[in-house]
Amino acid sequence: MVEPEKTHVLPLKDAKKLPELPPLDSPPEIGKSSADTTPTSSTQSPDRTSKPWTPVEKDQAIDIPQPSFSLSLKGTRPPRLVSKDVRPMTASTKRLSFSKLSSERTIKYGSGKHAHVELVPQPSEDATDPLNWPMWRKNLNFVALLYMVALVGVMKTIFISVNSTIAVTNNVSYTAVAALTAVPLMVSALAGVMSSIFAKVYGKRPMYLASTTLIFIGAVWNTSVMSSFGQNMAARVFQGLGWGAFDTLVLASLQDTFFDHERGSRIMIYYGVSVATTWGTPLLGGVASASSMGFSLQYDILNCFLVIGMLLVVFGAPETAFERQQLYKAQTPQQDFSQQGAWPTMTFTPAAAKAYLYKMKPWSYQVTSVNTGLLLQVPRAIAAPTTILLCIVTLLPYAGLWGLANSISLLFSIMPFMLPSNAIGTLLTGPFIMGTIVAVALVTPYFATRFTPKVHVTTLAAATGLASSALLTLGLYIEGCMMMPVSPDVSADAKPLSTMWSIGSSGSSMSFPFISLLLGLLAAGSLALDSTIRPMIQRSTAFTSSSLNVCLRNTADMHAAITCLRNFVAGALVVGLPSAVWAWDGLRSVCIGLGAAQVFVAAVVGVTWWGWEENVRRLDGRVMGLVDLKGLKKQGSFFNMD
Repeated sequence: MVEPEKTHVLPLKDAKKLPELPPLDSPPEIGKSSADTTPTSSTQSPDRTSKPWTPVEKDQAIDIPQPSFSLSLKGTRPPRLVSKDVRPMTASTKRLSFSKLSSERTIKYGSGKHAHVELVPQPSEDATDPLNWPMWRKNLNFVALLYMVALVGVMKTIFISVNSTIAVTNNVSYTAVAALTAVPLMVSALAGVMSSIFAKVYGKRPMYLASTTLIFIGAVWNTSVMSSFGQNMAARVFQGLGWGAFDTLVLASLQDTFFDHERGSRIMIYYGVSVATTWGTPLLGGVASASSMGFSLQYDILNCFLVIGMLLVVFGAPETAFERQQLYKAQTPQQDFSQQGAWPTMTFTPAAAKAYLYKMKPWSYQVTSVNTGLLLQVPRAIAAPTTILLCIVTLLPYAGLWGLANSISLLFSIMPFMLPSNAIGTLLTGPFIMGTIVAVALVTPYFATRFTPKVHVTTLAAATGLASSALLTLGLYIEGCMMMPVSPDVSADAKPLSTMWSIGSSGSSMSFPFISLLLGLLAAGSLALDSTIRPMIQRSTAFTSSSLNVCLRNTADMHAAITCLRNFVAGALVVGLPSAVWAWDGLRSVCIGLGAAQVFVAAVVGVTWWGWEENVRRLDGRVMGLVDLKGLKKQGSFFNMD
């Protein structure tokens, strides 16, 4: 026996009261009031008499198909329904509301004056997330890393003003002395690549601790081996091994710790401090080396600051790597407002201090899974077309500035100038002042938000013109001032001496402030070209990345790749340029060649970006494995972390 089908009865509050319909095969009973058959009976007077129903000509017969019979029944049109709702009966009777959607997380906003700013990236609900740290802890980490960046910049150019003195003391060639700067610079490039790879597996804090230890060993070693060139070189290699991590990982640490609206000012400070300490060191180093203790006094002073840096890294730079995307899946967020600062600030008590020190472990991060794709992220970033184009267009002024700055002591420490170390150091006043101003001005968020293709091409043209004109003027000016005038007694076939060792060379018309100005213009042009790196990388990563986490990771990798490539080439030019500028006409040829080559390279790269920028970005995605990377399927939507 088949049970009758159960019908679903709506709750009383949701059910609609509809009038009963008369049967279709028979008219209503005669004598009954129309109030029983029509929905408008409630508005009629009760005294009205009922009229029997009789068919009229206006009534139409309709055919009603039956699923189980092939017959059609003749009937009259049913009365109109009471409800005036135009929606069908199957439509929902509830108003659509986003407040009814549930989610495991909410969209978080800033606090204070940033209360209306949506936090990017969105922090997790974990208190150990670096984005949820108290502001004092974030700033302490930033200060510790910035302090070490400043010390690394000091060590890179610490020998610029005393190269000739070291060559005489150690009885080696000037090219060998230039290698004391070039070799650690090239070693730092290789160390930076390895640090970026290992940091993805073991975290950034072990890399910082190991690098600080290597720097400290090399700096302490350097204080007592200035008379031995071999030991001096070994100590500098140790320092170069430590520079790599602070050249490549600091930007990634800032992205791990600060939100998007907080990073702009700190990145500007980071670039400004890096440039100022790099090119301002020869000014103070030359003055310190002019004392009775000689150039070894620089490392004695540096080690005092380095002890403070080690304490800051050990106790103030915690691990910032955090796998935030593993905490929740892609989902529709709630439309609620949640303010930042849900985690209480730390009270400075003995118990709180112990808890803080307990968290400062040397190694506290381990990636979930190690695979080939993870280990190849940095090498792929090095091979990306955008990375290569940015490196090519900014390389010549950058490497030229390093090479010429390290050759200054060779050019002007011999006769007829015989400049002391403090005077040689002052020649870099131009790069120190102008470079710092340009680095800070063009890294501001104002410039980044207005970086359009027209602004990009204009910046390339202006910076290239500035750097190339500075190079051409520098080479022609120095060579013109140093050419020995031809005596009337010398035959016309005799070539005038043009080497820097010529006693008869005339350099009385040389203006050293003008040379410092030209070096400053070269630094300004180089750093103006560098200002295009960050916006172009962001345009590429935003185009190819599947999520915000991947975008930030690729941005840090490409920045690290450009830094390593440029440092390696700059080191090679530093060690090779002294041999090329041995004669004044050689210096002129080098400057003219670098300036002309920069104009050609900038034109080619500018045309490539103007006409095929989207194709370059697509190729970035293929080279970096982002277009069809299987591992990105686990990352969810781009808006997962937005």
